[in-house]
Amino acid sequence: MYEATRRVETSVRTFCIVEHLNRAGPSRVSTIASDLEMTKGIVHNHLSTLRELGYVRKVDEQYQLSAKFLSLGHQIRTTSPLYRAAHDPLSSYAMRVDSDVALYGLAGRDAVVVDTHGPDASTNIVVGTAHPLTECLAGILILLAADEPEVSSETTYDLSRLASKLDADGYVVGRLSSKSPRSACGVPITTDTGDCLGGLVVSAASDDAQQDTIQRSILPLRERIERRLAEGEPTERTFATEKHAWVDR
Repeated sequence: MYEATRRVETSVRTFCIVEHLNRAGPSRVSTIASDLEMTKGIVHNHLSTLRELGYVRKVDEQYQLSAKFLSLGHQIRTTSPLYRAAHDPLSSYAMRVDSDVALYGLAGRDAVVVDTHGPDASTNIVVGTAHPLTECLAGILILLAADEPEVSSETTYDLSRLASKLDADGYVVGRLSSKSPRSACGVPITTDTGDCLGGLVVSAASDDAQQDTIQRSILPLRERIERRLAEGEPTERTFATEKHAWVDR
């Protein structure tokens, strides 16, 4: 994973505070300072600046993130080449296999859910959820595609087995995340230059016939998304266009 050559500690502190508020919710200065081992003065200065810029609100004596982050997240998601290339194919695919489909994007050392489709996707996998790369199947796919073997001691996944499966079959089957026993079939999504942008997972079906369908169809789905990435697919497509563009292989 990328590491800055000239790390700016002030920026690090700011985002540590932002991420703390994201995890913990509304918090007092003293609580944030204690949890992050910073002085109350430093925390207050960062919060005051974020508040002035509109990224933080103060309600009573507690600070919380503002809806400005929602605006940023929506803009980032809808303009992302990964999301634009995958959204329509995933929608039609989820209906065809009648299973939950989730697309994760790479964000530093996390895999973040950027799109979901399927009967239970809205309740089981939430857009915006971030998982450490070593703690979810999509993250493991990203690490394997990026050839990051040094993470083996940091994860409960059997990297050797999954790497062999990915090399042999082009997809892997494993737990959706380290905290979920739910099984999923997944593939990495890469550019034509070999850069891995994210991971795609399809929740495993209970019956063998549907599972076989998912495993046979997930590679053509990956190819279609990566082809759209390479071609720079238009952002606006109708349901009718997408329906007739589908090719079963």
